[in-house]
Amino acid sequence: MTAPEASKGFAEEAQKPYSSKVRDELLRKPPRFERLRVGDGGRIVIPAAMREEMGIKPGDDLVAHVEDGVLHIISFEENLRRIQDEVSKYKKPGESVVDEFLAERRAMWDEE
Repeated sequence: MTAPEASKGFAEEAQKPYSSKVRDELLRKPPRFERLRVGDGGRIVIPAAMREEMGIKPGDDLVAHVEDGVLHIISFEENLRRIQDEVSKYKKPGESVVDEFLAERRAMWDEE
């Protein structure tokens, strides 16, 4: 009698790739709502069409937060773009925050 082989990673089988016809159809009509199941350790799997719409792939970093009981997930890159867009309205045309910072530091170093 042999010992059962230990499973590696998720117990689920990997998702099969979509055919291009199905993929194109899904991308034209991305799912707005999907029913997901929480697995062992609190894991959820983001459906392929949603990952495609978000522009994420395995290994990408995500940012998540809960607001009023709702889980929001955004890609790190998209979150960075949104923050940059938000703070750009405070920057004056022709102004360089980096140049100002360096000038302040250089002035401080000369004083010491």
